[in-house]
Amino acid sequence: MPRPGRFKELDAGIPEERKALARAVRRLLSVVDLSLRETHKELARRNHGCDTSASALSDLLNARIYKPKREVIRGLYELAETVARTSDASMPVTWEELENLRVKACEPPAALCANCERTVLPVPRAQGDRQHAQGQWPTALTLLDMKQNRRAEDVAGILRHVGVVSEPAEVAHAVAACQACGLGSEADVILRYAQTGRDGRQLAEIAYEFLNIEDHIMARRVLKMSLAL
Repeated sequence: MPRPGRFKELDAGIPEERKALARAVRRLLSVVDLSLRETHKELARRNHGCDTSASALSDLLNARIYKPKREVIRGLYELAETVARTSDASMPVTWEELENLRVKACEPPAALCANCERTVLPVPRAQGDRQHAQGQWPTALTLLDMKQNRRAEDVAGILRHVGVVSEPAEVAHAVAACQACGLGSEADVILRYAQTGRDGRQLAEIAYEFLNIEDHIMARRVLKMSLAL
């Protein structure tokens, strides 16, 4: 495997957040100045809980990992820090900066319009506008495109984000839009995340939003979920 300093160009289609983390990790490896195989052995020697491999490190350096592990990034940082102290080299990045890059790299990607590739944001429901269980959530079309292109991890990240942290209205619209696009299983995943990540009151608010878009079946389903907690 190549030594640090001989990295190939990052693929153009990789999200910028993952590229930024990969570049920072590459700078760390330049301080360490070991091959990837040697780096892996050193990480394993220093921390038996650091679950990685030489090939996984290669994927990390080339921004191919969707959810970079914190313990691996931390292990690489501490290894570079140790080498820097003995070689009088300067650290190219602080731990806070590196952790911030890691967190951003793990966030769900911004949804893009399949036609113009501009960021698609959920369209807020107009006051008094009833959608009759169709849902105003353009991201459903992006999910369909991601699914067809086998971007399973990106799809999973978006579904989890909507189910756990989105506003109740967006959850309802997302579920309805997914069902309208033939993404019934994805709609169910959003609801499972909502059920495990929210309390009874929050679920009741989601049920109320289903009533607003006249999806009484889903409203009853979510209300039962809220009462079961």
